[in-house]
Amino acid sequence: MHETALMTNLLAIVERAARDGGGGRVRLVHARIGEFAGVNVEALRFAFEVLSPGTAARGGRLECEVVPLRVRCRGCGAEASPGDFVLACGRCGSTEIDIVGGREMEVDYILTDDEAAGDGAER
Repeated sequence: MHETALMTNLLAIVERAARDGGGGRVRLVHARIGEFAGVNVEALRFAFEVLSPGTAARGGRLECEVVPLRVRCRGCGAEASPGDFVLACGRCGSTEIDIVGGREMEVDYILTDDEAAGDGAER
């Protein structure tokens, strides 16, 4: 299960961000996970529950936003989210496409105790 290794790296990022931001405890980690990234979101959530105790994210929660696969046609420039992973342009039918979204795995933002007590802004 590579989600455990991914979560170990994600928690290291969260630890650095919490330390750099003043050391507040992390209440929420919002991650963007591309549907074409090869990550099982439920396994990632489980890894967070198992690995977050003893870190700045202990007692916090992980939100995962699944980012749909997006492609851009090299021929006509159209962008689309192909259904059923049919990798062809929805406008002209070309299979000469570039994947422009849906492979990401990134921490979008982190909400700490200090920020939760503030004005409610999460970014």
